[in-house]
Amino acid sequence: MGLAERIEATWAEADRDAPEPTLTRFRALLDEHPDDVAALYAHACALDFAGHPAEAAPAYERAFAAGLTGAELKAGLLQYGSTLRNLGRLDEATSALFDADRRFPGDAAVTVYLALALLSADQSGEAVRRLVDLALDRIDDPGLRRYQWALRRYAAALTDDDGQHP
Repeated sequence: MGLAERIEATWAEADRDAPEPTLTRFRALLDEHPDDVAALYAHACALDFAGHPAEAAPAYERAFAAGLTGAELKAGLLQYGSTLRNLGRLDEATSALFDADRRFPGDAAVTVYLALALLSADQSGEAVRRLVDLALDRIDDPGLRRYQWALRRYAAALTDDDGQHP
């Protein structure tokens, strides 16, 4: 069985109520494949899964440095930003999630996690603006369509800037 299949099988057997065996299996996979981006990323996810955010953050960074790409990069940036938020590293969290938002525009999960990080960072206006925009862009509702013009302007007025971020 190849590494990808072993990672998939390990996640298939993962138990949220008993995460340590899953983490142990991913540590073993990482020991076998210390420079493999998939093993690095799976290990970072397992650390998060097992409730070890302080260890997960640098593990995500190693996966990024190793060249994480595609859907895994999007998920990794989202999970990394969430982990940083949980650690109280709010500037880093919003930075990581803004990066995810730039790289993967329009992703609903990224938008929601970014809004949560912004709220934690006392940027509630920006958080609500992003959620209102997401709702208006994604929910097909006659009431929202009818009031879309006004709602977008009210949401934009919640922020002092033009919506551009580093």
